[in-house]
Amino acid sequence: MATPTVSTFVSSVILVPIVVAVSSAAISSLLSYEIAGQLDWRPITVCVTCDILAIGVDHLKDQEVVIGAWGAAVMKRFAPVFHLARIFLAFNASLLVIALCRSPPGTTLVTAVFAAPAFLWATPLDLRRIGVVLKSFIWANYDQKETEYDPPRSNEPFIIKRVPGMKAIFDGIIRGCGTFFVVHSALQLSWETANNAPPWTIIEIIIWSTVNRTCHCIMSDIRDYDEDEKAGVPTIPILLESPLKTRIVLTIVQAAVMMAFLRNPFIVGSSCFAIALVWILGKDSPKIYFRLSLHSQSIFIAMYAVMFALDLL
Repeated sequence: MATPTVSTFVSSVILVPIVVAVSSAAISSLLSYEIAGQLDWRPITVCVTCDILAIGVDHLKDQEVVIGAWGAAVMKRFAPVFHLARIFLAFNASLLVIALCRSPPGTTLVTAVFAAPAFLWATPLDLRRIGVVLKSFIWANYDQKETEYDPPRSNEPFIIKRVPGMKAIFDGIIRGCGTFFVVHSALQLSWETANNAPPWTIIEIIIWSTVNRTCHCIMSDIRDYDEDEKAGVPTIPILLESPLKTRIVLTIVQAAVMMAFLRNPFIVGSSCFAIALVWILGKDSPKIYFRLSLHSQSIFIAMYAVMFALDLL
């Protein structure tokens, strides 16, 4: 086990969430402009802070376990950075609350629906206990004359990220579709009145975002193939039993998106870039290089913004 350092702690709990949140900032900004013709700070703030909180809290828990394993003395030495991390997360939580308070009530509900799986990503859930609580709540005022037979069930907890083959798909839906619904609920504008500035349409942004984030997550699973295989994590590369097969599938999916939206040069460029990374990056590639896969969408959204600002479109 590598010795924990302040730099690795700060990178994991603070910098990585910010880097990931940049991609949410890019797509939520694009959606905000496409729907309303302006950048609305509320949905952008909601998307960014949810990303930071979900990833930051998860990584903070991991760091507590790792550093705690080295004993009380090391834990005490890291106390100031733990305090800094909690301040950072509390600040983002405050921004999230402010943004939700300034948004329509529906935004809070939509955010909760899509953010809950992200916050509970690696949390063991006792479905039997949840079922008992729900049943007692539903039947609280109902007198049952007969006692129902409750068959024995497995005591193994349910973990969202361990649903076979669904880890990447869940991530894509949360980050792609979820971002759209948060932005749409905050702006409260119909699709008919959407700005839809060329060359974009709302539906292609949703599909592109969902597929792009799903493919990035699968790319990360290719990187972690050996570890996931040993740990028994049922990712898509593990189910396909081959990183090569996974690369072929990713190439086909990205090519399909590219062909479907061939008239949009930014999606075409993003898909080509993502396909290149599929074959360039591998399990031996430095982890930081996989950030390029994460931002294969953000880079081209930024290019669009610059060209639009310079009136080059």
